[in-house]
Amino acid sequence: MVCSTFKILVSTGFLTLATAAIIRGNSQSLTAPVSDVRERIVRLIEEKKAPSLSLAVVRNGEIIWEEAFGLANLEKKLKATPETVFPIASATKPFTATALMILVERGLVDLGKPAHAYLRQAKLRAFEGDASEATVRRILHHTAGLPMYWNFYYAGTSRQRPPLETTLQRYGIIVSRPGESYNYSNLGYAVLESIIEQVTGKSYPEFLAAEVFKPLNLKHAAVCKALPEGLDVAEKYASTLAPIPFCDHDTRGASAIYATAHDLALFMLLHLGRLQPDQKAILKPESIIAMQKSRDSDVRNSSYALGWETGRRFGYPIVTHGGGMDGCRAHLAMIPSEGLAAAVLINGENVPSIQVCDWIFATLLPEYAKALNAGAGGRSGSSSPTAFKPPAEIVGTWQGAIRTHEGDIPVRLIVESDGRVEFFRMDPSGAPGKRLSPLKTPAVNQGIFIVHFPQVFSISDASAANHRTVLGLKIRENRLSGEANTIATDMSYSLPSYIEMKRVDGSPEKTGAPWSKRRPSGRARGSGSLGISTEGIK
Repeated sequence: MVCSTFKILVSTGFLTLATAAIIRGNSQSLTAPVSDVRERIVRLIEEKKAPSLSLAVVRNGEIIWEEAFGLANLEKKLKATPETVFPIASATKPFTATALMILVERGLVDLGKPAHAYLRQAKLRAFEGDASEATVRRILHHTAGLPMYWNFYYAGTSRQRPPLETTLQRYGIIVSRPGESYNYSNLGYAVLESIIEQVTGKSYPEFLAAEVFKPLNLKHAAVCKALPEGLDVAEKYASTLAPIPFCDHDTRGASAIYATAHDLALFMLLHLGRLQPDQKAILKPESIIAMQKSRDSDVRNSSYALGWETGRRFGYPIVTHGGGMDGCRAHLAMIPSEGLAAAVLINGENVPSIQVCDWIFATLLPEYAKALNAGAGGRSGSSSPTAFKPPAEIVGTWQGAIRTHEGDIPVRLIVESDGRVEFFRMDPSGAPGKRLSPLKTPAVNQGIFIVHFPQVFSISDASAANHRTVLGLKIRENRLSGEANTIATDMSYSLPSYIEMKRVDGSPEKTGAPWSKRRPSGRARGSGSLGISTEGIK
């Protein structure tokens, strides 16, 4: 085997780039294909689209390419290297699922049992369906009926992370029947975090360190409660390249791991069934297969397995998970049929990490490249939003309550056949308060009515100066129910409550005032399952 290690210096008007690269195997056969990817990444750095990027590529059981580009810290001019540690955000979830499957193999956790069987004080509360049907397996699949949730606690602010049990007591609510639909939930992976702690008697960080990171030889990986010390850590940067402080989470099982691209490559070797000699097998092959193949048979159109997103991409079956928060993007992607995997870490917000994975796979798989290029050629520019055309079953007047952990809030919703939508918080006398109009065009997606309003209500946990209220309502017979999310304008949290409204009039109620055509635009950052901008919080 020929091994070459080299450094490349590229002078630009923005900064001096240093790329530290390691290429293993036949260096000549690999260097030529990846040169195009390298040039594209260098261009991203030059154009200030990414402060730094680190990657690692696996083929046939070996890490064949590792390289870091740009500056891990712009202010200190610290170069990124393959040893630079990045936050991986929601790419934490496959690690949590792996840890849980270790307990399944040891007979300590049964995927078919309700999560209640393993939780102590903080039990899940069902507003829809039966909490006993929120099994561990469904929580892994994101089909247990838990709501969308995130909460960031930034260093240097007065907000303090509460105990996980407090978070689950307040927001561990089932807002749709378990097994009814897919709804990506960070809260669910916090439940799994709690199960790991309850069953093992160890903290989640301790268990992962001892049972996942150490046996797989992930030397830099850690669940971080504070900024890692003694390591080369990438600073996080906003789209403007302003630095973003470290943040803790009350859902660490969903998004709290820091790691190098090399660590992620070694982790994917486990899930490709191709461990290196200095790694220990922590899961049986059948568990690894189950993590990639298992589905909730009651939920159609869901491609989320046990901690992994699965499907086909540009003609190949792919197993993947992305991660994104303010100031970072991460992606793990595997094509098991080809023995290929790529890990990409970025300490900025402007470049989709999966795009770089696509470039890597396209250099090594001609058919992938052909499909990728064909797909790129067929893309059209963004189209203007169309007017909302409500389905007949939601036209009318609806009245009910938002049920927060601090009390109920009576509300009324009016949907007219021409697409006009109005929302009211009712006063104590039962009269409607201020009329609220949508901030953006409402939508109906797979039977969920999604609508964004200015702030309707607040709770004591919502300490930001400004909020919006986002409703995700399942359309049922003469009833709308689901989640009402209090979302900070700065996107530092999304706090869910249950909402239920029943039809009170078959035709929309007229309130007398003319419909306003003014609809303030929300901050566009990608779409989540409720049409909420979640690009930075998954």
